[in-house]
Amino acid sequence: MDFLVGVKEASEILGWDRRKVSTYHLRGVLPKPVVSLSSGPIWFRKQIEFYKAAKESSVTTYYIEGEIVYECRHQHPIKETSYSPEEIKESNGNYIVYLEEDIEQLKNTILEKSPIIQFLSFESISLLNELGILETDTFYNYIQQYSFKNMEPTKKGRDEESC
Repeated sequence: MDFLVGVKEASEILGWDRRKVSTYHLRGVLPKPVVSLSSGPIWFRKQIEFYKAAKESSVTTYYIEGEIVYECRHQHPIKETSYSPEEIKESNGNYIVYLEEDIEQLKNTILEKSPIIQFLSFESISLLNELGILETDTFYNYIQQYSFKNMEPTKKGRDEESC
C-alpha cells in the first residue's frame, strides 16, 4: 500500500527527521491525515508530495470572491488583500487566480456526485483544500467518492486450491 504513508515515510519524502514531521503534524502545519491510528497519522502519499511541492513553489494564489481578493498560501488562513479584481487580472506576475463561480461549480459537481469529477486530479482538489479555498468536508467527499474507485488489489489472496 505505497499510496498511504505514516510519519516515517512522510519524513523520507520531505527529507525531515521523524520528530519534525510529528511536531508539524501536531501544530496543524501538515495536511490533515486521512485517518489517525494509535500508531500515528496516515496520509495519502500524494498529500505529502503535494505539500512538499507547494512549500517549495513561489507561486502566489489569489481567490476572487465578488469584489474581494484573497491571498491564499499553503496551510495558512486566506487573507483579504487591498487589491481589486481588476488589478489582479491586469497585473503581470507569477500567480494563479481562482474565481468564486468556478469554485462553486466545482463544489456542486462534487456534492452532486457527477461522474465528471473523476477526471480532475487529486492534486488539483488537494491544492484547493490546502489553500483554504475548498472546504475540508467537500474535499473528503471527493476522496470518499473517487479515490479508491479504480483501485485493484496488488496481490491475490490464497486460493482455495492451495489450502
